[in-house]
Amino acid sequence: MLGSGGVLDILCNGYHLTKEFRDVYISHYTDSISYIDAIVKEKVPDSNHEFYVSSLAINELFYAIKDELRSIILFNKGMPISRWRDARINPDIPEKCFRAIYNQTLQSFDTLLGEGSIIYLPEGSVESVPEYWSIYAPLLFLTKDAKTQDATLLTTAIINRADYFVTKDEPLIKALKKKMLADYQMELIKPSTGLAMLKKQTR
Repeated sequence: MLGSGGVLDILCNGYHLTKEFRDVYISHYTDSISYIDAIVKEKVPDSNHEFYVSSLAINELFYAIKDELRSIILFNKGMPISRWRDARINPDIPEKCFRAIYNQTLQSFDTLLGEGSIIYLPEGSVESVPEYWSIYAPLLFLTKDAKTQDATLLTTAIINRADYFVTKDEPLIKALKKKMLADYQMELIKPSTGLAMLKKQTR
């Protein structure tokens, strides 16, 4: 979305932000962008891996883009960063801007999911997976600072027998890496680790 997907370009161009702003922003997500590009664009040759993204992760993406847009609007208004979380100054998002971002995001989804390099995966439920709550509830209750979406995403990965769960959430990795590997044979890794694994495979 942020890289070749073009969503960040719409945000920067629409609010007249400089190339330097875009470059600094991109630098925070270089590993993630490179990892996805390696999967989608470079078509990892003879890969034994399958790559999935869940419906919740896609839904969260829209919220993340909204949050970034909100931050850019406040930045352009000269609002101090210390007040960005103040609900009283939550800015309205122009309809025209939303439509442009929405349309560009959908185009990005066509690239991300359309070629089959990354497969869309719906969340499970107790109706389809009887042990769902027995996995979900301990993750939520016994992991410090775990949120609903964290437990849901991890449970989805576990019931689909994922070998790896790729995330930029370093506190989550630190809190659960050992437990996930011991209990479910699933390793929590950062995008940079996933990228290194793919590069090693292509040598």
